Amino acid sequence: MSRTLVIGLDAATWRVMSPLIKQNKLPNIQYLIQQGVSGKLRSTVPPMTPPAWTSIITGVNPGKHGIYDFTKQDRDTYQIIPVEYWKMPQPAIWDIFNMQNKKVGVFNFPQAFPPPEIKSFFISGIFSPKKKDIAYPSELNKFLKSQGYRIYPRFEARNGVKRYFNEVKKLTEIQCRTALELMLTKEWDLFWIVFQGIDWIQHYLWSSSISGESAVAAFYGYMDKVVGSFLDHAEKDWNILILSDHGFQKINAEIHLNRILEKWGYLKRKEFPEKKASIIKKKAVKTGWEIAQKCPFFIKQMIRRNITDGLRSEIKKVRREHLNLSKVVDWENTKAFSFGYMGRIYIHEKGKYSKGIVKKGVEYENLCEEIIEKLKTLQDPYTKAPIVGDIFHKKDLYSGEQLDYAPDIVFNSSNFEYMCYGDFGETWINPPAGRQADHDMNGIFVIKGNGIRENIKINAQVIDITPTLLYLQGLPVLKEMDGRVLKEVFNEKFKKGNKLQSVDSFSLRKRKKYQMTKKEQQNIEKRLKDLGYL
Repeated sequence: MSRTLVIGLDAATWRVMSPLIKQNKLPNIQYLIQQGVSGKLRSTVPPMTPPAWTSIITGVNPGKHGIYDFTKQDRDTYQIIPVEYWKMPQPAIWDIFNMQNKKVGVFNFPQAFPPPEIKSFFISGIFSPKKKDIAYPSELNKFLKSQGYRIYPRFEARNGVKRYFNEVKKLTEIQCRTALELMLTKEWDLFWIVFQGIDWIQHYLWSSSISGESAVAAFYGYMDKVVGSFLDHAEKDWNILILSDHGFQKINAEIHLNRILEKWGYLKRKEFPEKKASIIKKKAVKTGWEIAQKCPFFIKQMIRRNITDGLRSEIKKVRREHLNLSKVVDWENTKAFSFGYMGRIYIHEKGKYSKGIVKKGVEYENLCEEIIEKLKTLQDPYTKAPIVGDIFHKKDLYSGEQLDYAPDIVFNSSNFEYMCYGDFGETWINPPAGRQADHDMNGIFVIKGNGIRENIKINAQVIDITPTLLYLQGLPVLKEMDGRVLKEVFNEKFKKGNKLQSVDSFSLRKRKKYQMTKKEQQNIEKRLKDLGYL
């Protein structure tokens, strides 16, 4: 069997790519499209990086792999803590390849920390703590340092459009150079790399320009050259797959779900003790934050852009202290709440949470239905447009042994025009404060290789990727996978010569345990906040 090269372009969307292809500005990707099969790749609901990439590499829905966000909640203490990826009960594609004596090289994969111990190597991506080894085997860490390798941008988009654009580009150049070196010198049957740059550029520079050109279009053009650099070194019999975990589009506003739940009477916040409230108020006066609260939103944005880093740090400290979910919510009188990223609501169920108050059964079901009906009526106060699109109860969306950890109510915003956060915010709705655009359901995929049909369009789901790659490599597919083998991708000759094999399960080798320290958790939290994920 030939080798397979997978290039993940996090957040790539046909919304941007199709016009650029028509203008002949993405020649390398266009070549792959003409030589293979391409189409939309439907993401998880909601379309988020952690569940989507995890469904891609496992072939199962989040109800089986248990990854719903970057973070999870300790149901005893109510603290929000980083997800422990190594506890995932499902085998990833690299586990299956290794069990079949195949070698895999994984580069910059998000959230998978600590790096799994696989043959040939694994380099963790975003979500890795600062100053920790991110590579397996460990000797690769020295190689990464010699390359000046890093995972995250060194500063935020607020530092300037051009500066941020060039920083993300420079970071991608380092990652591309390093990955090519490993691709050409290591043994592998499957090489999988993920680039985050498109996601970051679209979040913060969607409406910005670089030298008279759209910053987003310019970065896609750059990433096409990155793809070209891999194609230049690829052998003729390699299979090439390019894909993204979700799509992207412009947003109109931010929604803060806990503020809404508080307004509807499902969530209650504690009253701060007078002494503590006084301390917070003094800090707020010192930073000018109290004055800013009384200003129109566009004035607040201007203040934020122009204050010093020191004052900004003070403001963030005040807000963290005042809005920490575990500390400020009156749990004994709260029925529903949210945390994390995108449209997810949790019912404060008795027996599940240490202070839960909603009884299982009828009370739980009635509360879910009540909140769902209210969400359907939620309107943008300025345009009167509906804010919520598709809404699901968890049992109608997910299935599997990890269902208990899923949010009870999940929804996508209407036409993905609103970004939903599981926090309080300053008001329940406000114009985008940082991000200009955010995720939607439709990612991309393009596959070319041995037995692959040419210039064909089909649509697929993220859960279909791993079963299809296993079949492509002549490996058995797990029967418990929710995804299917995309047989329409392959020509008749390939299908006749390659019988689909399936097995009930694989005996998953125990993963290396890792317990993050409090300091590491705080470091991860800061990095996620800097990237806009919290």
